Amino acid sequence: MTPELIGILAVGATLIGIGATMIGLLLTFRRDARADNLALRAEFRADNQRLRDEFNAGLAEVRSGLADVRKDVQALTERVFRLEGRMSRLEGAIEGFLAGRRDRARHDDAA
Repeated sequence: MTPELIGILAVGATLIGIGATMIGLLLTFRRDARADNLALRAEFRADNQRLRDEFNAGLAEVRSGLADVRKDVQALTERVFRLEGRMSRLEGAIEGFLAGRRDRARHDDAA
């Protein structure tokens, strides 16, 4: 074996070693990036689900409050109707009282 051939083989072996190391590093980086990506996806899904749960809880609370508002509006409507009836009776009584006084006043003027 000549010294040149030994030198060529030594350089080739070194290059193969460096190449194998680089491939190993690339595969390690790829594996780590994939693991990080999977962890981020899992975290995103968990956050997304948490937000959905919070939204649904808030929506249920709003719906519950809406039912209370409907009850309050119904009660207020009933009170307004009762007040309207009472006002109608009061107006009728006043009109009847004034009509009676007008009839007496006309009767007194005629005499």
